Amino acid sequence: MLNCNDGYSVRMEPNQRNESLKYLSNRWSNKINNFLVLCIYEQNNQYHDLNNKFKTHKLKGAKGFLTFKDGMNNKSFVIWEHAYKENEELFAKLRLTARNETLSHIAQHVVFHLLSEYERVTTKSHAILKDKQLLEDSIYQMEKKLKNETFLAEKSVWEEFYSWFRLLVKEWVLEEIALSKGFKEMERLEEEALNKLFYHHLTKHFTENTPFLSKVTDIVNEYIKEWIEKIMNEFNIENNTIEKIENLLCFKRDFQTSDLLLSTMRDFAFSFAIKDHLLVMNSPPYQSVREAIYKKKFEIIGNIPWPATPILKGNTEGFIQMLPFGEDQKTFEQTNVKEAWNRVHSLSDVDVDVFDALCSLFLSKAAHNEETVEIYLNDLLSIRGLKPKLGGFGRRGGYEAKQREQILKSLKNIQSIWININKATIYENGKPVQTKLQGRTFIFKDYAGVEYDISEEAGRKKITYTIDNVFAKYLNGSARQVALLSIKALQYNPYKQLWEKRLTRYLSWRWRTQARKGDFLQPNKTSTLLESIGEKLNDRTPSRTRERFEKALDVLQNDGVIASWHYEKWDESIADYKGWASIWLNSMILIEPPDIIKEQYRSIEKKQKSHTGNRLAKQAPGGLKSSEHIGEQIRITRKKLNLSLYQLAEELEISAPYVSNIERGMKIPSTKIQTKMKKWLEKQQHINGS
Repeated sequence: MLNCNDGYSVRMEPNQRNESLKYLSNRWSNKINNFLVLCIYEQNNQYHDLNNKFKTHKLKGAKGFLTFKDGMNNKSFVIWEHAYKENEELFAKLRLTARNETLSHIAQHVVFHLLSEYERVTTKSHAILKDKQLLEDSIYQMEKKLKNETFLAEKSVWEEFYSWFRLLVKEWVLEEIALSKGFKEMERLEEEALNKLFYHHLTKHFTENTPFLSKVTDIVNEYIKEWIEKIMNEFNIENNTIEKIENLLCFKRDFQTSDLLLSTMRDFAFSFAIKDHLLVMNSPPYQSVREAIYKKKFEIIGNIPWPATPILKGNTEGFIQMLPFGEDQKTFEQTNVKEAWNRVHSLSDVDVDVFDALCSLFLSKAAHNEETVEIYLNDLLSIRGLKPKLGGFGRRGGYEAKQREQILKSLKNIQSIWININKATIYENGKPVQTKLQGRTFIFKDYAGVEYDISEEAGRKKITYTIDNVFAKYLNGSARQVALLSIKALQYNPYKQLWEKRLTRYLSWRWRTQARKGDFLQPNKTSTLLESIGEKLNDRTPSRTRERFEKALDVLQNDGVIASWHYEKWDESIADYKGWASIWLNSMILIEPPDIIKEQYRSIEKKQKSHTGNRLAKQAPGGLKSSEHIGEQIRITRKKLNLSLYQLAEELEISAPYVSNIERGMKIPSTKIQTKMKKWLEKQQHINGS
């Protein structure tokens, strides 16, 4: 889109202007009301066929660069200033979109020039040209650099540009009117009639007159080329080293291999992962939304017909509604209520994947809770482990249209979720405060910072968003509630590995809630685990449920999501008797988290541990003298032998949770247990010859 109200003002040398233009400019130009020319271009084509564009750039240089397309591929509208002010929010958004379109084309040209310089210096093509996504990323990063680090970040530069264009268009159109009507006829026109005639000619030019549009395109491109030359000088591109070119292209070398790591500088999903774990929120409302999406247990609560499901987690009470964007929870139309129920039926585990991805990307990028972050839609596919198809043989590479459509559908479902908390405890200045909260999960904003309907932007490559009030309250200060989530939760197949996907999320949430006490080995009831993932016992063949459940735990162990698992006090012979399933549902399972979880959460339990240590020291006769180091010795030896807590517990003939508490100094072992532990340590020292 080309914005012309703040429009573009002609840059012509005085000696090139004839007397009639001077006369027109002085006498009639000021009588023309301010106007906008909005040129709305086709969506989704700024990154199309980049490799061929690069080849054209090499052949023609700056001459082959066109910032604006001709009128064949766009719709142009002339709008008076008063109409602009009546719909200022809408037109401001279009104006910003036009500016971003311009910046994107300039960024594309600069990147192509850098690639040409690279070829000139190294005599070979850059590897980034082989990957469409990486080339797009490089252009995107250059666009951000132009917005933030060059003269194009200054508002006055754009205002001057707009004024230049407006004057240019005025002079051309007025000259044509004078030639067709004559100077005397124009002299007799009232200001209103002159503006009406001007509007008619201008509108006709932008809708019918292709030569006029081509002339506009050419003169605007000349102006933009001057900007590009200034940018080249600022970057000192002509004297760039290979290293500087690499930095400007936003990729770096991996010195451990001979290949180039073409990694972008936009905090991509895996760059902030901690050993294959993402950071996500862990508040009761956040976990409740996850469960609401995949369990889909929505109903009508009270007299309001919007689909709803209750929130009952600890001291947090409320409900989650499916409330389409733009709707009010107290007013409703039957058609919109029907749409809400359709959205409930369309919910899936993919939506939860996108939900966690949005959260993780926000936490990694936002400096504070109110910040708006920008991501690629493709990030939401990549973080789920999906690979773009390779191009070649006449085929376009990248993700499939149906994959992107699924992401947009998930985003729309997420946008439709409304949270209403009637009772919650949050912490302000370290003190618990009872409060009520309501709002959406994430707020999607356009380039002007205005919330919009995500379903209306099917052609977008990038989205901008922030968190709403409910989630923000749980991210403040010392009360910040975040957890580590294995990346596997997003990458397990949402159909074939549903159990693994949901168990990974539930365990992530549970481990974080247990972190303050450090009680990671608290037994889990089998029926509770099944309920947490929305599964029930198959009454006809309960063995199928058990087999699938145990298979899921084995997969999690093999994938490193959990360190180990086993039943506590389960007698396998029970399975030979009728009615064994009800006993199995009440059995307890110990699930050990991986070391990364225990290490990262260790600081959370330190304060609790210090209080417990003081209490235990007072209770223990003679303090902690003889036993204060036994737990640490046990832990170090167990790690050296690569034993799990359960394996060690079996050798010591005590429970795994008890061993864990002793290792972390949360419990002082009895004299009998201390003796067992000392004998075990001596045995290991003897076996290992130390």
